Amino acid sequence: MATGNTYVLHPDTFARQMDYLAAHHFTPLTLAEFASVLEHKQPSPAHPVLLTFDDGYANNAEVALPILQKHDFPATIYLSTALVHTPGYLTWQQVKQLSAAGWDVASHTMTHPHLPKLSKKEQHEEILNSRAIIEHELGNQPANTFAYPYGEYNRATLRILKKAQFHYAFTTQEGWATSEQPPLELHRIVVDSQKPFEDWVHALTEPTAK
Repeated sequence: MATGNTYVLHPDTFARQMDYLAAHHFTPLTLAEFASVLEHKQPSPAHPVLLTFDDGYANNAEVALPILQKHDFPATIYLSTALVHTPGYLTWQQVKQLSAAGWDVASHTMTHPHLPKLSKKEQHEEILNSRAIIEHELGNQPANTFAYPYGEYNRATLRILKKAQFHYAFTTQEGWATSEQPPLELHRIVVDSQKPFEDWVHALTEPTAK
């Protein structure tokens, strides 16, 4: 586990959350299903949810995958590709294992920088090179969505993503993602290990202001 990272859950807490989703008839979506629902191309299930993981910690494969497989839940991982094969992070073999198990894999930059502190050229390299590496490693799977490291971005970031035809990008702005939000500035429910389980349930079940 990532010591000191409040966004990394204890396995028992994560298992409890997934048990809650299953018991209350939530439907975890693939990225393709999420896009179809958001674009009103298919009806939404009663309780849709997109399960996303950032960075690429090894415990995504070692801990999260078996828990999700118990419920036959898909997920999406936003991968910082330069961290692959470094201590505590996934190997490409594990990334491919997740992909084979039905996970979507998409870009979270190369090195997980604070994007607004970079030049436009540096941002372009971080974002586009990461996507190219993922698509090369996984074959024909497009990596056309993005998650902002630290939730940070600026106008240059948005222009790069738009020009490169990324379909969606996720912020750390708290709340449900909706079709009324800009597609490159979607909200997420950020899970914090220091908050009570009941706070997570409330965020999951109570719509936030748009």
